[in-house]
Amino acid sequence: MTQPQAELFDLYRAGLKSATDIMRASLENAERMQHQQLVAIRNAIDQQLRSAAELAEAKSLDELLALQTRMAGAQFERAMSYWGDLVGIATENQRKAIGQLQDQTRWLSGESTA
Repeated sequence: MTQPQAELFDLYRAGLKSATDIMRASLENAERMQHQQLVAIRNAIDQQLRSAAELAEAKSLDELLALQTRMAGAQFERAMSYWGDLVGIATENQRKAIGQLQDQTRWLSGESTA
């Protein structure tokens, strides 16, 4: 292979490696998000069971209103935590993708990534 062909081959190989690295990071991100969703669903089911039990034990309107207030606050807190975790996962995925692109750029420019 001539020098330009060898360089083109190396460039092409590096591009393919970068694409597979980004795909792996995206798949890992999807896996983390699905796991988080499963945990959130399990927690919601558990909370629903506890809320149903508390509702059955309420003996007055004041107790029902207090329970409703607690439930609304807890649901809001869980929702914010869930969305915060999703944003964290997305941010981490972007950080990894940018890091991989920076490594690729360093490799292409001849710099060491070590």
